[in-house]
Amino acid sequence: MIDFDSRRLTGANFFCDGPAVVIDTCLEAVESKEIARRWIKIVSDLLAELGRPEPEVIGYRIHDLGQSFFFTEEIDALYASIDLAEAALNIALNDKAKSSAEHYQGLISSSGFSLKAGFEEESNPNLLALQAQAKQQNVPFLWDDDFVSLGYGLSASTWPIDQIPVIDDSLTWSKYRSIPLAFITGTNGKSTTTRLASQILRGSGIIVGFSSTDGIWAGDECLDHGDYSGPGGAREVLRNSSVNAAILEVARGGLLRRGLGAEKADAALITNVAEDHLGEYGVNTLAELIEAKFIVRKSLGHDGKLVLNADDIGIVSFVQKLGASLANKIVWFSLDKNNLKFADHFLKQGSAYFLDADKIVAQTGTQARTICTVTDVPITLNGYARHNIYNALAAAALTHTMGASIEQIRAGLCSFVGDQKNNPGRGNIFTINGATMMVDFAHNPHGLNAVVDTLLQYPAQRRLVMLGHAGDRSNADISKLTEVAARLKPDLVVIYELEDYLRGRSAGEIPSLILDVMMQLGVDKNQIVIKPNPVAAAQHALAWAKEGDVLLLQTLGDREKVLKLLESET
Repeated sequence: MIDFDSRRLTGANFFCDGPAVVIDTCLEAVESKEIARRWIKIVSDLLAELGRPEPEVIGYRIHDLGQSFFFTEEIDALYASIDLAEAALNIALNDKAKSSAEHYQGLISSSGFSLKAGFEEESNPNLLALQAQAKQQNVPFLWDDDFVSLGYGLSASTWPIDQIPVIDDSLTWSKYRSIPLAFITGTNGKSTTTRLASQILRGSGIIVGFSSTDGIWAGDECLDHGDYSGPGGAREVLRNSSVNAAILEVARGGLLRRGLGAEKADAALITNVAEDHLGEYGVNTLAELIEAKFIVRKSLGHDGKLVLNADDIGIVSFVQKLGASLANKIVWFSLDKNNLKFADHFLKQGSAYFLDADKIVAQTGTQARTICTVTDVPITLNGYARHNIYNALAAAALTHTMGASIEQIRAGLCSFVGDQKNNPGRGNIFTINGATMMVDFAHNPHGLNAVVDTLLQYPAQRRLVMLGHAGDRSNADISKLTEVAARLKPDLVVIYELEDYLRGRSAGEIPSLILDVMMQLGVDKNQIVIKPNPVAAAQHALAWAKEGDVLLLQTLGDREKVLKLLESET
């Protein structure tokens, strides 16, 4: 029996530009192409027998760890199409006979499982009619299992999926409009840049809605806490009638599980791409992860802008593969004013944002303007936090393309304080009894290296590292993260268990692995303690700390409790 996983893709995705269904599976390499070709033929035959149109896109992708089979479908037939796709795969795997109409009749209309009944039950012609008319009227359209809406933000109207309005003269299409909208993705820096960009835009009186891995906001109001970096979070923001601009964080998982949460955006940003969560949804290499992050480009219209990190080699290489068609959409940012991408870019009147000595500069063509100095931007920690200089450049570039003035960008960058209230768990600095403590969520080598680089610039009498890891990380990943943390040459290592994130591991397994790696790196066993959770680990760190010490508190669980503990000591 072959295991497979199937899902709906409700927006632009890894395989195509619109709604589709996909099956991920793992077949023997020698037969995978033949099975895939057979599957495509069976899917086409079944759809034809059901009287459904041929998909705009139907195909397969073979990767190192398996295969993906996919085809596009109408939004009112995705669940039924999953059943069809799975049935087709079972036939392709188990029946070598040639396909025929007679062969499929029992599957299509049997008294038990019936594909025909599935399509009829899901069918919603009113939904398709509204979608088609919205496209014709160039009006934003959103849908999910429960609701459908027209317009974004201030102009949005939403109806239950079974109460779709009649398309007649009572529906005033001109009142439904879009709002300035941007997607932010990448491996690290997404949430910080989302918050920073929102701070910049709101300075002009705009009520900004944003969704992130921390929750959903409309202006100053938090609508909900939790991970809303998928399409669900995007819809919540875009349907909120109080917002007139939207910044939507898009994480890898949401992109691969469901696709983008909106069809069109004015701008999209990719902060950086590094190895993280490889081996899921057919994305097994850094190159494939970069391709997945570039899904956001599919939302950009003719005038849309794609903001990219010119210092990220993988991003630059992928852009070269895409060719000249993307060139006029790109806005670059870099820590190097002499980045090799800039000269030709400026000749074509392109825009870039870069660091010139200690100044953050915006340039289009030959016209350059200084926004502010790095030390004016609180989250850069006087320039120590280079990763937050990148985030500041990215936010400046993104918001400028969305219409923010240089003055608004300057005000936003200089007023955003990356503390536990405004950016919880991301570079939050505490000074307690003369010791400097940083709380950070860094959970991959790329992110943790940035944090360690920052703290290495702080003079220290002694150094402490507090860390733990989730059970879904491989031993190799945990070892790499531990090696990065050890760069601080800690005088004390406090390891904690993440009891709620064992994810198949036995209790104590991960702390033991971290302990072993630290000892292999030369840390004496007497310099290492293990605690049952992050709060107990933070309490131990506080009791140890003295004036002049520097502490890294990597907090992957109980973040709010740890932050409250530190606040109580300040």
